[in-house]
Amino acid sequence: MANPAENPLFKHFRQPAVYLKLPSQGQYYPTGALDLPTTGQIPVYPMTVKDELTLRTPDALLNGSGMIEVIRSCCPNIIDPWSMPAVDVDPVFVAIRLASYGVEMDLDTTCPSCNAENNHSLDLRTILDRYKEIDYSRPAFIEKLKFKFKPQTYRDINTVSLINYEEQRLITSVVNNDDLSEEEKTVKFAESFNKLKKMNIDIIATCIESITTEDDVEVSDSKFIYEFIENSSREVFNELKDRINKLVENNKTQPIPISCGECTKEYTTTLEFNQSNFFGNGS
Repeated sequence: MANPAENPLFKHFRQPAVYLKLPSQGQYYPTGALDLPTTGQIPVYPMTVKDELTLRTPDALLNGSGMIEVIRSCCPNIIDPWSMPAVDVDPVFVAIRLASYGVEMDLDTTCPSCNAENNHSLDLRTILDRYKEIDYSRPAFIEKLKFKFKPQTYRDINTVSLINYEEQRLITSVVNNDDLSEEEKTVKFAESFNKLKKMNIDIIATCIESITTEDDVEVSDSKFIYEFIENSSREVFNELKDRINKLVENNKTQPIPISCGECTKEYTTTLEFNQSNFFGNGS
């Protein structure tokens, strides 16, 4: 491949439009997955026409490969987007949207008090400013065990989304399939439940970096951690789930306050990161 710098038009190529400070501060990336500048901020480029076309490909959106291509194009310092910690995902999406279409984003909402349709112009810079640096360093002590946590990766998030999609599709097809007997439907639902149970264990296990025993033996092997979660008591499992949920909630995109143009009452809405809509146009 030719060196782009040899092209006389090189200086007219797209330039970074945003410099993003990652909430992870570059932590939790495997070696070689991130090239973090000394400034601690990564450059974010506007999407190309190819990127926009990629995001209109249903299969690429469903399996996550389309968004991976766009992240590599717009955030070249993130060398392996699949390994990106979950806490960086939403800020990266917002930064790409901002770099590509500008700071303003139209947001359509319905007032829960009077059902009026409201259109607001959202400043994406204010959204980026809300993301905080994460801190997963504080361990949890449960039944003589010390747990160190870590964020999920983008691959983990995408896998969960795919499983949820497939499970919902399966449930719908089973419910609407009159050719299946009640016994066959029961078997299908049991299979679906088992997959859901395994997914819940996977989510907890992927958020645990290590477990240290009372004998000061540190266990970081993912197979051992998964086996422990699978065989833990309900109390331990629920305690871990609560701790992890709190960490996740602290780093989610916070609800956006809205004032109704009709009844003037205030309410909140969430920013939906549906790739086909969030990146699909400049409005």
